[in-house]
Amino acid sequence: MKEWCKEKDVPQDFEQLEVTELASLLRRFYGEVRKQDGSFYALKSYRGLRAAIHRHLTGAPFNRRINILRDREFSAANNVYIGMLKKVKREGQDLSRPKSPISEGDLHKMFESGVLSMKTPSSLLNMVWFYIEFHFCRRGREGLRKLQRSSFAFDVDDQNQEFMYLRFNESTKNHPGDLKNDFQSAKRMYGTGDEKCPLKAIKKYLSKLNPECNHFFQRPMPSALPSSVTWYQNAPLGVNTLGNMMANISKKAPLSKKYTNHCVRATTITALSNAGIEARVIMALSGHRNETSIRSYCNDSTSAQKRHCSTILHNALQTEPKTGSNAVGLGSNAMMLSSNSGPTTAHLAITSTSTQSTQINVTRSVTVDPESLRKRLFSKCTFNGKVNVFMNK
Repeated sequence: MKEWCKEKDVPQDFEQLEVTELASLLRRFYGEVRKQDGSFYALKSYRGLRAAIHRHLTGAPFNRRINILRDREFSAANNVYIGMLKKVKREGQDLSRPKSPISEGDLHKMFESGVLSMKTPSSLLNMVWFYIEFHFCRRGREGLRKLQRSSFAFDVDDQNQEFMYLRFNESTKNHPGDLKNDFQSAKRMYGTGDEKCPLKAIKKYLSKLNPECNHFFQRPMPSALPSSVTWYQNAPLGVNTLGNMMANISKKAPLSKKYTNHCVRATTITALSNAGIEARVIMALSGHRNETSIRSYCNDSTSAQKRHCSTILHNALQTEPKTGSNAVGLGSNAMMLSSNSGPTTAHLAITSTSTQSTQINVTRSVTVDPESLRKRLFSKCTFNGKVNVFMNK
């Protein structure tokens, strides 16, 4: 904002302006601010600009007792701000995308390519870093440099299953440590016993760390052999290197797109949500304080779901018109549903033909309300192949 003030030849010490003058300046700023190339900022950037100005004014050393987000004096400025958000969206200038979860194909490729493995110092480091981020649902690079060799410990639960946990409660964005009822769930990473076992990888990593360095993430030795006692240098991994771990993994594998560290967190939340885990359980792991934040990670569909939807839409164009019926889809199997107004008896007839031309006929009758008819009939059902649905009223 100070650069904009300098460019427009207006006072740069806007922190000292009276409320009315500040509101007028912000109103103009929201409407005129652009990138250096003259293009619009993304919606998230606009939101970040306003939030940053608010923190700048209300924090030290200014400590102004105003709220540019909600105070009535700033309503005109905020109306301009909202109008700019709508304009950017309306004109198709918002090119920002939410942090997407890593696709199933790319998750598989990370391991199959050897970028995540226990064979070399670099691949073992990548594997351990990914498991720490994935299982503990960490936020980007937050707190990674502060982790020590002694930060993690191993234990067994009441079923004698071994797990690893963080010894202390970290100060994070959602849990800075100065809030009432700042409860943090004790996160655990369990062993699996297979070749990708997280605990097996981490125990090997710990055994190969340089004893002279207390940092958990250490720089790999380029010349280390598989038989070497120590695989890592007496030097911590840099902050920028830790912050770009997923981007580097994306390049080395190579994956279908460039992912960021935060994409791993999105992958964890999406995987748990798709598996039907309750929001409160996911929140305990991710540290979110409300379900709205969780849902923002799960609004988009997966690549597999997108492919499936595209196939359905393509097949819909291949459908030949049926006389005297409402037909949906194609295929040799038929499922007949009949319903009238009010509670009725619905007959479900499924005919399936195997490769040996054997037919299996199943008829099921249930009495249900028309609104709940479809849910009742399809509960816990699995159909292999294509199914035709005819609704006769």
